[in-house]
This record gives sequence, structure tokens and C-alpha cells, in this order.
Amino acid sequence: MESQDSSSTSDSAETLRRQNRTRDHRDAHARLEFVMSDPAVGRLGQEIQEHEFHLGTLMSEMYRAEAERWDRALGEGDTDLFGQICSGKHGAHGRACLLDKGHDADGGPHWGKIADGRPIAWLGSAPDDD
Repeated sequence: MESQDSSSTSDSAETLRRQNRTRDHRDAHARLEFVMSDPAVGRLGQEIQEHEFHLGTLMSEMYRAEAERWDRALGEGDTDLFGQICSGKHGAHGRACLLDKGHDADGGPHWGKIADGRPIAWLGSAPDDD
């Protein structure tokens, strides 16, 4: 029990130290970088990505035809088909939605694959959409 109290105290001290440092930053980019460097943010990002891969795998059978269409288009260089596919992607993370344009109008997820072929699904867009 005592180790939890000292851990909690050191966590609180670290939080205060980080908050004070944040106040010293005048640049919004520096503040954002500071928050994103927090280990808890990194752990949360990893957990979200694991759920996205899990959901992508669960949805794979439902979107088999779209995946096969994408593979065919890549093999044949069918640029017309690429113009019909959703523009939702996260280039920085190597993912691209393989569904038709407008599929997400009802709030549904994007579904696609990453560069190594693993299926992934995600909701909404992100600042790094290319």
C-alpha cells in the first residue's frame, strides 16, 4: 500500500511539473508536442490502433468484394476505379479506405488495409488525411 502512495505522490508531482512547463510554452505547437509526448497518450494511441486492427479483421468478410476489387485494380492499374474509392486515408500511418466514396455519410467506419496487408477500420477523419 505504501508503494502505491509514493507512486501516486510522484505521479502528482510529475503532473504538476508538466503543467508548469506547459504554462512556460508560448507556442501552440510546442504545447501540442508536449502533450503528445506524454506516455499515457502513447499508450492510448497504441490501444486505439489495436482496436482498429481488431475491428478491421472482424469486418473483413463483410468487405471481401471491396478488397478483391482493390487488388484487381492495383494489378491492372485501373485508375478509373481509384477515382471511385473513398478519399479517407491516413497516409502517415499507411492506411487507405477501400470502400466507395460517400460510404461514411451515415457515420459508418472507414475500412481498408495497411501497407503490410492487415485489415483496419477507423471512424471519422484525422488531421493527417492526405
